Amino acid sequence: MSLSPSPVFPFVSLCLASVLGLASTPAVAQSNSLDDIHFTGPLITPNAAGLPHGAWNVEPYLVRVDSDHYYDADGNRTRSNGSSGAWLTVVPIAHGISDRVTAQVNLSAVRAESGASRSGGFRAGDTTARLQFLLQAPDADGARPAVAVALTQRFATGSYDRVGGNPLNAQGDGVQRTSAAVAVQQVLWLPNGRPLRWRGQFSASPAPSRVALHDSSVYGTGPDFRGSVARGSLLGLSMAAEYSISARWVGVFEVSASRESDQQLSGYVPGDDGVARRIEERRPASSSISLAPAVEYHFAPNVGLIAGVEFSVGGRNSGAFISPQIALAMSF
Repeated sequence: MSLSPSPVFPFVSLCLASVLGLASTPAVAQSNSLDDIHFTGPLITPNAAGLPHGAWNVEPYLVRVDSDHYYDADGNRTRSNGSSGAWLTVVPIAHGISDRVTAQVNLSAVRAESGASRSGGFRAGDTTARLQFLLQAPDADGARPAVAVALTQRFATGSYDRVGGNPLNAQGDGVQRTSAAVAVQQVLWLPNGRPLRWRGQFSASPAPSRVALHDSSVYGTGPDFRGSVARGSLLGLSMAAEYSISARWVGVFEVSASRESDQQLSGYVPGDDGVARRIEERRPASSSISLAPAVEYHFAPNVGLIAGVEFSVGGRNSGAFISPQIALAMSF
């Protein structure tokens, strides 16, 4: 069973080739059963199969993020002037509205650091809500792929401007972003009788509306700034594989890639002579590629722990990071 409903390119091609090759081998699915097989789901890629009607899933995460390098416009990994980090708590809560429709909300809080500076404790981050519709349900042994479509809405519940003298208190981005996604999940039964479950998701988001900014903000503006930022469109791709080693232990590996198009910061700040100075700043497209190995341990069929680390392996105009994380998945 899967507890999680849960947020390169050569690797993706290799995964697809492996999947197609395994799927074309003589099937033994009729004699296989998922009754004693348990998966929590990986750290990043959502579950295309969703939840059964009436079921609940809660999976609180504790995440640490550290960065002291960045990827420049040419993709070179370069040391930053200082180090930054954060502690995050994320709580996805999902419910099976019907056997085909699953709703999920993700709540978050963040405590940020930069050098010796700290944010004012844990502060609320942005909230996301996801509604998923199952187009094709999996069969009993999972060999028939689950295929789903989903809409995700991001709400700007975290502070992002007017943060006074401490810019680390900005834990949101102010963007009300809508994303559409297609997700797939399938179980492949290996010759040793153990299952390998793979899943993938492709998501796309058009450029959202401009976000008004006042004073100090997460976008690096200072006191007395008045203006706005236009964020770019966003594309995301992730793939994951979970191998059931035993009834309690599962090995996990994921790959994730994202790209956001250009941003435009516009506004005014008062000059020393009292005359407003115009600011027009184009911020080029950014991209990031990361890997996330992990391990799962299942205390019971409805309770599982996953621990792993996501780390960047490439990108452009984005931070290089390492992010250990742990989550407890509970279904009801």
